[in-house]
Amino acid sequence: MKQLLNMSIIFLGLLWFWKIADNPSWYWFFIILLAGVIIPEVIFPSKKKKKSKGNPKANSPKVSPSKKGKTDKELLTAKLEDLNGSEFERLVALYYKEKGYEPRIVGGSGDHEVDLILTDPKEKYKIAVQCKHWRTKNVGNDVILRLSSGKRVHKCLDAWCITTSNYTKSAREAAEGLNIRLLNGLHVQDQIDRWRKNKKSTL
Repeated sequence: MKQLLNMSIIFLGLLWFWKIADNPSWYWFFIILLAGVIIPEVIFPSKKKKKSKGNPKANSPKVSPSKKGKTDKELLTAKLEDLNGSEFERLVALYYKEKGYEPRIVGGSGDHEVDLILTDPKEKYKIAVQCKHWRTKNVGNDVILRLSSGKRVHKCLDAWCITTSNYTKSAREAAEGLNIRLLNGLHVQDQIDRWRKNKKSTL
């Protein structure tokens, strides 16, 4: 419709310019062309523009809702292999909180391989803890070296590494030299998972 009106205005304007008007000036020619563009735009505004005025958020990028992690109760009832890394960290924090420690989750980028900081209930010294929720891959000495660095950064007296898998020979050697306690999948199954099962029975 807008294009038809555009062409009609220009056609009638040119007809007037050549046939009807007496000795017309050339500036009328440009006025006719300009009118053919502006008038249809005023009468039939662009639908896209009109929509954006009525709904300014129409063209905003969609943000997918963040995925919520499991609740504390779900951490106790879910299968250990179904937990992700951050959920495993929270489970370890819950376990040591039950044991009397004061846990603080660090995590995030720049954590220097420290996921948790536990405060001893009696002596009040801090322990840097790294959690690795791995199924088959063994923890290497690179993780142990970074944990040792994180221990100093966070001013902790002790450091522990807890994994659901195991450790390489070089990781064990590094941990022995740096006085870092290693807890593997057997410990997780024997201590943490057994504690979970006992807690589930009371829910």
